[in-house]
Amino acid sequence: MKKHVYAIIAVLSFAGPFAMSFDRKVHYISYLPPLLIATLAVGALYIAWDVMVTSRGHWQFNDEFVGSTRLFHLPVGEWLFFLLIPYPSVFIYEVILAYFGTSPARPELAWIQFVLAAGFIIPAYIWRKQGYTLLAMLSASLYFLVSGFLTPGVIAASGYLWSMLLIFLAFVVVNGIYTALPTIRYNPKAIFGVKFIQIPVEDFFYNLSYIGLILTLYIPLKEVMGL
Repeated sequence: MKKHVYAIIAVLSFAGPFAMSFDRKVHYISYLPPLLIATLAVGALYIAWDVMVTSRGHWQFNDEFVGSTRLFHLPVGEWLFFLLIPYPSVFIYEVILAYFGTSPARPELAWIQFVLAAGFIIPAYIWRKQGYTLLAMLSASLYFLVSGFLTPGVIAASGYLWSMLLIFLAFVVVNGIYTALPTIRYNPKAIFGVKFIQIPVEDFFYNLSYIGLILTLYIPLKEVMGL
């Protein structure tokens, strides 16, 4: 059982929101098509990233909590993380929209997203010798750049902002467990070194870009599909 902890946490994170996906007010299950497309598109990019940096030694997985089985250097729990974690994350977004509503996006503020995209290039360059730091900063830059084009001004929408805040709080809990066990050991040469509750600061930008990009694709896909 111990060697399946990583996978079990991912499944449990998915199970609760899935059980509530048939709520009449939210009816989250009806949004599965755009969510699946966004998850697979963004997930493919991040899985490729994960495979590459794992082989380069940016981090290594602890067999004690993830088992010894690997597919392209990644344990089962890591694959489940990419496939299942977006589900509860977007669920939070939809619950907030359904029960609390949101202020509209303000496309005229898209410049803020582009400024943030440019801004993350600076720490990426400064810490370019720390592999994970470099890629985490570049991924955050990519998120703000893509969102500036596909969902301009979304960062001014109250529902989006509250969702990202709650998603981050959930991330602190789940990733805090992962790093406390630990399921993953980070190469000190690949990270900046600053941690919050044992979580490397890079993980926060990794999560921001991963879930942020999924929402960036999900929101316009949902509109195109008329959902």
